[in-house]
Amino acid sequence: MRLISLSILFALGAQTASAQQSYDCVIYPSQVLQLGSASDGIIEEMFVSRGDRVKAGDMVAQLESEAEKASLTYATERAEDMGPIEIAQSRVELLKAASGRATEMGKRKIMPEAQIEQVQTEYQVAQLELRRAEVDQRLAKLDVERVEAQLRRRAIRSPIDGIVTTRMMGPGEYVYSQTPVAEVAQVDPLYVEVFLPTTLYPDLAVDQKGSVFPAEPIGGEYSATIVVVDSVFDAASDTFGVRLALPNPEGKLPAGIDCRVAFSN
Repeated sequence: MRLISLSILFALGAQTASAQQSYDCVIYPSQVLQLGSASDGIIEEMFVSRGDRVKAGDMVAQLESEAEKASLTYATERAEDMGPIEIAQSRVELLKAASGRATEMGKRKIMPEAQIEQVQTEYQVAQLELRRAEVDQRLAKLDVERVEAQLRRRAIRSPIDGIVTTRMMGPGEYVYSQTPVAEVAQVDPLYVEVFLPTTLYPDLAVDQKGSVFPAEPIGGEYSATIVVVDSVFDAASDTFGVRLALPNPEGKLPAGIDCRVAFSN
């Protein structure tokens, strides 16, 4: 009786699996980016090779940037130099006191009016010079930010977590702003692309789950979520496209592999 029961259970499982229709699909990286430089120049150092894993913000390459570093040092020195402001402040304080004494002496009629006006004018000019020194200080700080931005443009960083699939250039080569130096593929999540008959269109929606079965030698069953259901059909084949997101946090699943996908009713 036990053997008969097990046979019945296996038969029922086979019927369920066969009833669940599956469709051909392909697993792709969710993004493939060719990383380039914002500036022209000679590559000083490459930090990655093919197959390396990178995080968003990791350095991929550094362009030669001695001139920018020197400019940054000069701009920083200017921005940190408080001498002109301190001199202007001292002059303002000195002429403020002199203007106050001249005004008092004018009230007592012991200083000519022209001399009083001269002292007051010098005080006003000193105030303008102080404001000019403060403006120069702010401009110097902005110049530091400008040179820092130029220096950052000499560094090529990965904008995503992923795997380096190709390294196109190496140290000593001249890179133009349109030239990619490396290609990075994002493999978490993976995208599962499948074309389905239009008769299934009413049955599928975003956030619906699907079961993905990668081809051998990977094999196994993985859960994925629909993220795109095309609203435009392909009239020639009478199909429409569906994209599923397949989590791959440890990067164990490779991209570029065939698969089958099935959707629960």
